[in-house]
Amino acid sequence: MKAISRITIATIVVVVVIVAAVGSFAYLLNTSSKQVELKFVYFSGNLCTFLQYAAHQFDAQHPGVKVEVVGEPFSDYVSTQLTTLEAHSSQYDLVGFTSTSAQSFTPYLLPLNSTQFNFSDLLNAQEFFGGVVYNTTTGKQQYYGVALTTAVYLMIYNETIFDNQTLANQFEQEYHVNFSPLTWQNWTDVVDADQFLTSHHITKYGFLIDDHESHGIIDAFPAVFYWYYSRDSNLTGGNPKGIAGYNVMFTGYVPKGLSYPIPSFNSTAGVDALQTYAELISYEPSPTQLQVDYDNIITLYEEGVSPGAFVFSTQIAHFPTNVSSTTGIAPLPGGYMETGTDFLGVSRFSHHKALAIEFLQFLLSKQMQETLYYKFHDYPVSKSVYPLLLSNTSLPETARADLQLIYQYAQLAYANPPNIPPTYSYLIPSFNGQVYNYLTGQETNATLVLQNAAKAWTQQLG
Repeated sequence: MKAISRITIATIVVVVVIVAAVGSFAYLLNTSSKQVELKFVYFSGNLCTFLQYAAHQFDAQHPGVKVEVVGEPFSDYVSTQLTTLEAHSSQYDLVGFTSTSAQSFTPYLLPLNSTQFNFSDLLNAQEFFGGVVYNTTTGKQQYYGVALTTAVYLMIYNETIFDNQTLANQFEQEYHVNFSPLTWQNWTDVVDADQFLTSHHITKYGFLIDDHESHGIIDAFPAVFYWYYSRDSNLTGGNPKGIAGYNVMFTGYVPKGLSYPIPSFNSTAGVDALQTYAELISYEPSPTQLQVDYDNIITLYEEGVSPGAFVFSTQIAHFPTNVSSTTGIAPLPGGYMETGTDFLGVSRFSHHKALAIEFLQFLLSKQMQETLYYKFHDYPVSKSVYPLLLSNTSLPETARADLQLIYQYAQLAYANPPNIPPTYSYLIPSFNGQVYNYLTGQETNATLVLQNAAKAWTQQLG
């Protein structure tokens, strides 16, 4: 057989290289024309609208990328995502979750780290309640989600009432307490104001606070309890914000011989808080007739039947002008708040993890955090954005005062319920049921009620 000439071999090699190059080009052309999609669901409302707006902005900056944000009813969106994630589906690249549902999601989320996000720029109390998980095996904390906004449980009040100097003088003479809610240092000041305003027929009810059995109690009680908890070193162990996931309804330390903290509310501090909570509720509709909850508390306030209420900042973003112009905001008595932030994380099963992380970084950018405030009237979570907003002299003075107050006290928003995995399924029902029985007079011994709830929690965790 004759040998193949060098020229022939060279010709064959050139042809092969050209064919390979053409094939590669065709492949790249085909793949580059294919759109990459990031998809996730979020509960319908103002924040979902912001996310959809941000998605369009991100798409415009990333040709070939489409971010789809699907709005779901609040009652459905947690279960919708969990069902998908439990099947290890890659349908959703990003995962939205609430503070209290956080640890139901973490097994399916990608751990996040400080090389990806500047966590020091996020308001720590917001990120702490849901974005951070305490590992009982290693004793360390791990990030799984990023807070998008600052959402806090605070006090709102009718300025028309509290700016009335005649009422202020009369109240201060009778109770020896400043009439301004901004100055109140403990919850008895609220009770005094309730008693004064209802007894003088200024308002039908006192300050409204959630007493709904299915969920609201677990939001309202910690807000009151924190005042007592934070002042009891036997409960905090010098850590008044509690341990991530367990938070203030557990001790701020892990007792020797255990791998987790123990309930803190079956204590003198808990009894004092429950009795105070019951006093507050005595100045609103009886829970046996009308339970005050997340949905109706704003309506009741807008009707003018109460001087104020304890609500989440997200609930007041869209007050009608006649209400917002006469509504002031204040921290909880004693100068702190509770957190109610929602989060986004990255699914472990996503095929586009790097792009999903980039979208989260975009949401936390200066541009989008400012847009969140100016266009969607929500408070940013980025600490570095607040000075920029506060320096904007075109903002009304009242708006800048509210920004400053939110920024100051959101950093002290540690009055939070637990969000460990059994919270939704067991801890909330067992606690709320006991407390509701006390609030409605079915049980009269506050100590026994809290001991029963703590026993149920301990049995569940043990």
